[in-house]
Amino acid sequence: MYCTDPISSIVVLQDPTLNDIRMVSLGSIQESKLIQEATKSSLDPTPTEIPHNKKILEEREKRAIKLAQESLRHLNPKATPKGQMIFDRLLKACNEVVWKNESIIVLQSIQVDPPYEQENCKLLKGGSAQGSLERVQKIVAAVNASQ
Repeated sequence: MYCTDPISSIVVLQDPTLNDIRMVSLGSIQESKLIQEATKSSLDPTPTEIPHNKKILEEREKRAIKLAQESLRHLNPKATPKGQMIFDRLLKACNEVVWKNESIIVLQSIQVDPPYEQENCKLLKGGSAQGSLERVQKIVAAVNASQ
């Protein structure tokens, strides 16, 4: 766990091995377990990590705020954790993914409905992205298989 934000009820998780950050709604967490307590030395930056220029710090802060705001736009408090996970994976793969209530709309032509299984992926009317539908179905199946 990287940090928590009690105002927005969000936990920020960081996976340093994948260089990945994920934001999770507190309401979607069913159980928590302490694996290892952070030590003071693990939190202190090494001398090479300390920026010496105020301008560099300001740029990093702006970039971090922009990334956090973008991540918040993709959170759906009505979605299940599984739905949010599938949304996040589809967003990485397809870039054009939005929420429509609890359904996920991919490339404006594919809809993934709860409970977010492969068979819940369908082409929208007027959609002609059959190849994209198959790709979305594979992504949804892979996320479900990894759980």
